[in-house]
Amino acid sequence: MVCLDAKTGNDIWRKTPDNDHELFKSLGAYLNRQDWRTNWRTTAYLQCSDKALYFAGPTIGKLLAVSAEDGNILWEDPYNNFQLVIRDDGLYGISGQIDSFKSKKFDPLTGEVLAELDTKRRACARPNGAIDAILYRAQGGSVRLDISSQRPQWISPMRAQCHDGVTIANSLLY
Repeated sequence: MVCLDAKTGNDIWRKTPDNDHELFKSLGAYLNRQDWRTNWRTTAYLQCSDKALYFAGPTIGKLLAVSAEDGNILWEDPYNNFQLVIRDDGLYGISGQIDSFKSKKFDPLTGEVLAELDTKRRACARPNGAIDAILYRAQGGSVRLDISSQRPQWISPMRAQCHDGVTIANSLLY
């Protein structure tokens, strides 16, 4: 794993199994999971902000946060079926329908659970962020998780497809 300076192309940091055994141990072995419960392997298992890298999805057995500054582990959560949305107010992990785990809002850098959200995505749907909400397929259609109230709102019987989720364009939902 390498972080490069965008201007020079030089390494800022470089992690290998030899120089950071703990990081690669925490990442674990590649999980060959792919179905409607855990999502497809085409799901991006790495998302990032300017301060952290977040590993989650069907190919990894947990949620793992790594510092963008130095590549060190910041925190981890043992649940292995979050789909992530990064927002200014927190990192949202939307849980799967088959699990008893609640969705969560995390402090992005410490992993502190800021809220437990009584909502889950349905099947393979991928959540997408909007300026004031997170949209995803849930039981019976599409749901809008209102950020200000932290409450899910059923908005449509539309079944968002697996690879893109609910997409906002031209002031409409697709």
